[in-house]
Amino acid sequence: MTLAQHSRLLRRLIALNMAVSMAYPFAFFCYMFGAVFPPLIAALVWRAAIESGAALPVDTSYLMSYFVLMAVVSMLTSSWLSGFLANNIRNGKLSVWLARPGSFLYELVANNISEKAFKSLILFPMVAGFAWLFRDDISIAAPAWRWGIAALAIVMGAVIAISLDVAEGSLAFWIDDVSGLVKARTLLMAVLAGAVVPLALFPEWAQGFLMIQPFRFILSFPLEVVIGDLTGEEIATGFALQVTYTVLFVGAARWLWTTGKRSYAAVGA
Repeated sequence: MTLAQHSRLLRRLIALNMAVSMAYPFAFFCYMFGAVFPPLIAALVWRAAIESGAALPVDTSYLMSYFVLMAVVSMLTSSWLSGFLANNIRNGKLSVWLARPGSFLYELVANNISEKAFKSLILFPMVAGFAWLFRDDISIAAPAWRWGIAALAIVMGAVIAISLDVAEGSLAFWIDDVSGLVKARTLLMAVLAGAVVPLALFPEWAQGFLMIQPFRFILSFPLEVVIGDLTGEEIATGFALQVTYTVLFVGAARWLWTTGKRSYAAVGA
């Protein structure tokens, strides 16, 4: 297939998945409410802690801005593909795609993009309301170049997350059940990406590791670029690390997927 044919196939799959997503608006409303509610509660808890005199390495403005933007960034960089990929490998449904000109990965990526597009329509008004509640404590007046870097970091964060899912799901070529691994990695990533607690609140002795580990670049790094006090050198170093991780995880996912397909022997394969 030519590049134009690949692009046309991806566009059609995105349109198809978008139509499917629009058939379940209430379900997506519930999902997005679940995405906004935890950061809202966390913001209230940390705000109360600061008002009670807790000595934190960041101020109220940082925390409120972090949790408001986190609801958006976490959705844009999220991926939920590993379980679906593993199930299709295990039950033999992947065999259908092996006879088609396009890879099943196109379907997974199209699903990810289309659902995010539809979720954005629901999520943004919720986040706007969230931001209005804390408007006196939010400060996101970053220079345009920082927003540009953050946008690129969000795209690469999404690519890293999808690559992790593909690599993890591809393990089903050799492992019967990857659900335990999926749950363990999801929990670990939530902590190390800064979804549970901002990385800036971790102890000083852990900061060196936290700043270079890959999960930071899925969620925390784009937020730090906009609302943190990172210097230009720190942003450049972080961006270089993120590019490196993106290349590594994409390469690992591609290798596992290609190698697994060669030995695929499920029903119908």
